[in-house]
Amino acid sequence: MHFQTASFRKLSNVFKLQKFLPAILAVTVLAPCVSYEPADAQVVKRKLPKAGFQSLMRPGPGAAGVGYSGQQMAPGSSGVHLVPGLDRGNRASAGDWYDPGEPDLKMQWVRWEPRKMPLRVWISPGLELPSLPFQELKATRVNTVAQMCFGADPNPFASLTQVNGWKDEMGEAVCAGIEMWKPFEQEGLFSFDFTGNPREANILVFFNDNFAGATEPGGISTGGYTCAQAIPFAKIAEALREGKNPRTPPVVMELSLGVNSTLEKLKAATAHEFGHALGIKAHSPYRDDIMHENRVVEQLSQADKNTIRRLYRSRTQWVL
Repeated sequence: MHFQTASFRKLSNVFKLQKFLPAILAVTVLAPCVSYEPADAQVVKRKLPKAGFQSLMRPGPGAAGVGYSGQQMAPGSSGVHLVPGLDRGNRASAGDWYDPGEPDLKMQWVRWEPRKMPLRVWISPGLELPSLPFQELKATRVNTVAQMCFGADPNPFASLTQVNGWKDEMGEAVCAGIEMWKPFEQEGLFSFDFTGNPREANILVFFNDNFAGATEPGGISTGGYTCAQAIPFAKIAEALREGKNPRTPPVVMELSLGVNSTLEKLKAATAHEFGHALGIKAHSPYRDDIMHENRVVEQLSQADKNTIRRLYRSRTQWVL
């Protein structure tokens, strides 16, 4: 006799579920729990130089300005992206490093000249540069900012406005991210200080909500973008022999507060972008490095440290 009516079949399904319920509960109970400290607990308060021209800001979009001419352009370095990465696993060693070369210069290496030390870093008070399609930043951003800095206007960023939601502690988080690279000063590789005057800065930091129309890996999840102009060292050396002191355009960092929605994320994204600003142009293929596109770590790895050491202990044909 067959009693498998619709009601019986439903009851049978319940019994089957009960049979596997202990295993389901075991998986749930044994799953690790991860706790996170509050974002602001990770940031140490610092006395940053007061960014200039705050009292002179006024509403309205900033003028893009004309291009800064005379130097050969190298592409900007992308920031945080969401892509898979390699795992060193058992192959990890104390000597790990990755190629920091500029992809569009056939992976030639780029670094700051010793005569530029200490580098001056200006963190804007949450200022946003004129919005541009993401694809145009590489070719135009340095030109625009250099023209503003080197022009006759004593208040070059007076027309810029603060990005929505800006708070002072965000500037502290950016400072903390930059200072992850500070220990290398003790090794004599490079040095940097913070300045309140953007006109004397070598590296300037700006902010936005998101990068408009980003289509590179990571798309709208791009959390940072760094643009720089690489210059042949031979050109600098020739100018110095002639008694000139060539002034080169600054490096421009931009950080998305929309993507970097916590102070921890903002700090780590800043450390990643500052690595680009120092000359690590390519990304690491390994996800345990802060210079990986997907920035899955919040501290410099041993490979990050070895890479910056190799770069600054080498002579390069291109400089910033």
